[in-house]
Amino acid sequence: MAKLEINRTEGNGKQDFKQIEGDTWSSIYLPAICAGIVMTVVLFLAVSCSKKSDKAVSSGTTAPALAATSAPPTPVAAALPEANRKIKKHRPANATYVNGTYGLSFSYPVKFSLKTGDKAVPAPVQANFVKPGAAEIAAVDMPDDSYPDTDFSAALVNVSVNPGMTAKECAQFVPYSAYSKEAEVAKPTTVKLGTNEFTELEQMNGEMDHQSDMKYFHLFKNGACYEFALDVEISRKADDELAQADRGKIFQQLEKIVTTARIKDVELPGTEKVAASETAGADSKTGVDSKMEKAQVVSPAQK
Repeated sequence: MAKLEINRTEGNGKQDFKQIEGDTWSSIYLPAICAGIVMTVVLFLAVSCSKKSDKAVSSGTTAPALAATSAPPTPVAAALPEANRKIKKHRPANATYVNGTYGLSFSYPVKFSLKTGDKAVPAPVQANFVKPGAAEIAAVDMPDDSYPDTDFSAALVNVSVNPGMTAKECAQFVPYSAYSKEAEVAKPTTVKLGTNEFTELEQMNGEMDHQSDMKYFHLFKNGACYEFALDVEISRKADDELAQADRGKIFQQLEKIVTTARIKDVELPGTEKVAASETAGADSKTGVDSKMEKAQVVSPAQK
């Protein structure tokens, strides 16, 4: 009886050992396997997310590159309005006056004012011929504000022609002392301006508050005497604090106009009958003015 109990006890022990051994394996390895599976899933998801982010970054970096490659066509499109814009034309600095009757032409700054014929100037400069019969052709007036804050008053070039004179008479001038006792008289000199050789005379008159500096240039051609009279006027009051205008510089500007003078060979009215023009100076002047229709002003582009 005791032996049977022992065998039964051994059998039960083995069964209990197997049961304990089975329970121990599942409790130890099953959680590890589950954890491994979970980690695998997590790693897989992490790798998938990283790949997606790389794709997003790469797609984001290629966008500027595409934009950069598409940038060059933009200036081409912008150049189209540039081509359609109107080119701004610059106004010429000088204009040209042409008088077909006397074959005379000269250039002058466009900022100066030009007056022709009997409308030359409100108070024209008196021509300095030894004989009457002169005709006022044109006058170019410098703007009054050319020299601000100075005693500059006015400056102009007055052009006249006297067809009733000889070459010897054209080289002579009336002393300005005949008009004013305070005038300073100088002797005529010969000077070349541009392509022409003139006989020049400079005279000054006036008082301290108003002075007039005159330069006359005479040229004999086409049987007539051509005169360019340059006038620079200075005016100031005793209490005026004004700088003195540079008369030499002003005369240089006016002489540039005389330098551009061109006189063609033409047959002038009145040169064949000098005696008749001497006795009827006023009539000859009227006859000259009636021919001023041939005078014109041309810009450099029309030459």
